[in-house]
Amino acid sequence: MDQANRDFQRGKYPEAMISYGRAIQIAPSSVEAHYKLAQTFMKMGSWVSAYQELSKTVELDPKNWPAQLDLARIQLAGGRANEARDRAQLILRDDPKNADAQMILSDADVTLGNLKGARQEAEAAIAMAPNRSGLYLNLGHVQVRQQDLPGAEESFKKAQSLDPQGVLPRLTLGRFYQQNKRWQDAESEFVTAIQVAPKDVAARGALAAFYFSQVQEAQGEKVLTDAQEQLKDDPNAYKLLGESFLARGQYAKALTEFSALQAKHPEDISVRKTYIQLLILSNRIDEADKLEQEVLKKYPQDTEALVLKGQIQIRRNQAGQATNTLQQAVKNAPDDALGHYYLGVAYKQTGNPQQAEGEWRQAVALRPNLAEAWIALGTSAAARSDWRGLQEISEQLQKNAPNSFDAFLFHATARLNQGDPAAAEADLNHLLQLAPDHPLPYIKMGELRLAEKRYDDAENYFHQALSRDPNAIDAVKGIVGIDLVRNRPADALQFLKQQIDRNPSSAALYLVQAQIQLEQKQLQPAQVSLSKAAELDHNNVGALVLLAQTQYSLGKTDSAISDYQKAIALSPQDPRLYVGLGTVYEKNGDWQRAKESYQKALSIRPEDPMASNSLAYLLLEHNGDATVALGLAQTARKGLPKLPNAADTLGWAYYHNHAYSVAAPLFEDAVKAMPNNQTYRYHLGLTYQKLQDPARAKIELEKAISIDPKSDVAAQARQAMNQNSAS
Repeated sequence: MDQANRDFQRGKYPEAMISYGRAIQIAPSSVEAHYKLAQTFMKMGSWVSAYQELSKTVELDPKNWPAQLDLARIQLAGGRANEARDRAQLILRDDPKNADAQMILSDADVTLGNLKGARQEAEAAIAMAPNRSGLYLNLGHVQVRQQDLPGAEESFKKAQSLDPQGVLPRLTLGRFYQQNKRWQDAESEFVTAIQVAPKDVAARGALAAFYFSQVQEAQGEKVLTDAQEQLKDDPNAYKLLGESFLARGQYAKALTEFSALQAKHPEDISVRKTYIQLLILSNRIDEADKLEQEVLKKYPQDTEALVLKGQIQIRRNQAGQATNTLQQAVKNAPDDALGHYYLGVAYKQTGNPQQAEGEWRQAVALRPNLAEAWIALGTSAAARSDWRGLQEISEQLQKNAPNSFDAFLFHATARLNQGDPAAAEADLNHLLQLAPDHPLPYIKMGELRLAEKRYDDAENYFHQALSRDPNAIDAVKGIVGIDLVRNRPADALQFLKQQIDRNPSSAALYLVQAQIQLEQKQLQPAQVSLSKAAELDHNNVGALVLLAQTQYSLGKTDSAISDYQKAIALSPQDPRLYVGLGTVYEKNGDWQRAKESYQKALSIRPEDPMASNSLAYLLLEHNGDATVALGLAQTARKGLPKLPNAADTLGWAYYHNHAYSVAAPLFEDAVKAMPNNQTYRYHLGLTYQKLQDPARAKIELEKAISIDPKSDVAAQARQAMNQNSAS
């Protein structure tokens, strides 16, 4: 503890972190060690780890009010205002004059939209400690939200008069002037703040941000490079330039900057993690992996490092490994929103959309402003055509990220599909103003016009999208879709050929071409297109599956098996792939391997309805356990209540268990849904025979024979009729 405290006082936070950690290993119940480690993580900007240690501190000592206050502040910053408010009230019950807790109460009410209550609470905090500068700053922020600008300026100036050498009052007043376009006053406050406290990083950052807002990038970057040179041992100072690149979306510059920083400061774990994240975003996965392994070797339970590892595994399509890694991360830190978000991505990659959505909802509950999780939820809702859910998600996203491109896009999509094209068009027009050079608003306007059957206008919007991004595949699909609606498949294929000639390395174009060829029953050309798509994009599981299905339709079962196996190698936790592979093995008459494939699917997802249905039918057809088959068929029917095949399988299972009266309605449902299915008719005929209804049995068996007189099923139906006649 002594060593850690010395390092902490010197600003050597990574060293302090290690020593506090060792102290905790020796004395796991030391409140002081946990709290000091939390403060160290806060200094390093490691908020997830700080939250963990603060939580442990108050678990050991619930009346550690400084720790409770820090927890409330982190909750407030993370968008969890209700929890922060509850914690502040907990403190005030024990210490009614705690002005800091009263201020948190006020801040929480601002977030929750209760401005009147927030102002009363801010004024109550001032009454508790009338000479504290920060309390007037808090009141000023509430007054700004209430549009009481003269009152806010007076509060900010009062704060400054109480703390003339303080940086925060000057920065707050400077930002107030900046927001109200009083540019000279703002710049003056920021410059004075640096003069008053030349070692204060926040003052330099504020002046740089001011220059960036005035499109004076050179001046802004000079402020930050001066900070690096003059405060070279302060982590917050030497990271300023790189963080400004990140804030402005200049990721290439940020990558270069953090590359240099991690070389200069190899012990700064936060710099190393940021650099790894940038490498991942730049798809430099091998480099990221090497550095991440070094971090985890030193800090094997570091949550942020585990989340980075999970991201790397996701990028490498190692979804099963990513799931294990990220499960460990959220086990270590249940309140880590990013960990839950990426665990959801891993689940999605393994073919578990429900678990994925559960993790994303947990992520937004923990951090409501985590746009990535809202976007993932929106994408998932759109994929299953849940338009009402998509609208709710879009509204939450707008609330938490007001200028989110995706929020307006989701809202437009939801309104369009709920029969409100006017609202959809309003959203899309807003997007066209927000991002006039982005292809997506034009694509969506094209889709809107297509839905309205205004084909010429739709085509015009799709072409505008292509003029902004020649590789916009959805625009290509839109133009192709118009040709198909107009019954011009040849024009659609000709247009695609032109696109492929222009961009012959696009796997997506070959995939679209294959889909049209399949719609036109052109199996051989589709096989060629899909083979090319898979060749260009080795990791495209969808192309491999479609190719396998096409090979199956062409009778090329060995090739289909090979393609399914390639897809499984890329996505080994997707049960749908094993079901597809099992179907091909069945076609080959390899019942044992088919059974193993279905069982593998069920080992991944125990109640997968397609795998349950396929395995149940296989057991019934090949002398398997009829009781086991019945249980599987019931699972399949529950998961696929509208699928005739599932009704037939469950009926067949009841038939084999001699429950003929229960089987009959299921077969009748299947036949009603698909009157020309030979197998369903055959099964229904057999069941009527068992129920001593020869007239209806004869009708169904004759119908089965007439559908395809030369088939094996027809032969079995004839045999059943002959046996019935003989009896």
